[in-house]
Amino acid sequence: MNAYSETHEAHPELLDTYRDIFAAVEKSSHIMLVMHKKPDGDTSGSTLAFSHYLDLIQKPHTVFCLDTLPSSLRFLPGAHKLTTSPHVWNPDAATFDLMIVFDSGDLGYNGIKPYVEKLTHQFSIINIDHHITNTNYGHLNLVVQASSTCEVVSDLLSYKNAMNREIATCLMTGLITDTGGFSNLATTASSIHTASSLLKKGVNLKSITTNALQHRSVNSLKLWGRALERMLVHPSGVLTTAITQKDFEECGADHTQVEGVSNFLNTIDNTTECSVICVFTEMPNGLVRGSLRTTHPLIDVAKFATLLGGGGHKKAAGFTLSGRLHKHDDGWVVIDDAQALAHKLFITPTWTLTTSTLSQQ
Repeated sequence: MNAYSETHEAHPELLDTYRDIFAAVEKSSHIMLVMHKKPDGDTSGSTLAFSHYLDLIQKPHTVFCLDTLPSSLRFLPGAHKLTTSPHVWNPDAATFDLMIVFDSGDLGYNGIKPYVEKLTHQFSIINIDHHITNTNYGHLNLVVQASSTCEVVSDLLSYKNAMNREIATCLMTGLITDTGGFSNLATTASSIHTASSLLKKGVNLKSITTNALQHRSVNSLKLWGRALERMLVHPSGVLTTAITQKDFEECGADHTQVEGVSNFLNTIDNTTECSVICVFTEMPNGLVRGSLRTTHPLIDVAKFATLLGGGGHKKAAGFTLSGRLHKHDDGWVVIDDAQALAHKLFITPTWTLTTSTLSQQ
């Protein structure tokens, strides 16, 4: 059975969308590929995989991310193509007529909305994602509930029989990172089938796993130690911890090295000791990121993240608040001095929105 027939059987309802996407790609003269900010294995893997496809068909394109790749992902084929230069968004210099965004529920999540709003030329947007909270902001939307955006892109490229070792390596990386090495609830029969197809292209599974999941520096472990030391299980059943800007400075770590803390804490038994994991991280730009995880069968953390302007999946979601972290006796508070707001009710034992709010209705 060839790749096309496998894709046809798996997602026959998507064939028209596949055709529309490739028609738009063929028509385009220059394409902008966009990852989300603070890139992880899924957004970088899916974006670079599509970049390799565009190389195969000799289509001019640019790969953009607001932030650089973390050291754990710089092994990816084509990582050198990534630019973080805002110059590519200059209204006088931008030449792309098609933008493809990967693994982003909305344009705010990848940080390019201020750039896009200033552009004066005409262009189309293709939105490729796997998050159920995606707002379908593209002119074309390929949003499929799957383990990862890399799984979605794998099916898309298989439609064109466009798969080689470099593409497969990028896609396998996103599969591995979003499924936690095929160990979390995102792992499905479909994701295992996709991984099997990618392995046949000669990807080095051990190398990907070592780099993307097990790559840890001394400084990053010091940072993780701060988070572990501050763990607090509230009466509501929520485990919270926090990492401050001061922690990053004292540990000599950067913000890419906090990735994975919430997944690690999610190995705690969610049915007896706590129901939800919530990790708060101070960012250098006056924002606080919240990362939510659960393995509890009745809890949907995406519902809560959406209430705070974020999104994600039932078992893994996130949000961002303006302000700074402050330690109180009963937990962490996010205070936005500019707007005189305190987001205490969301992140302490006195939640108005408790874990019962997160339960599936």
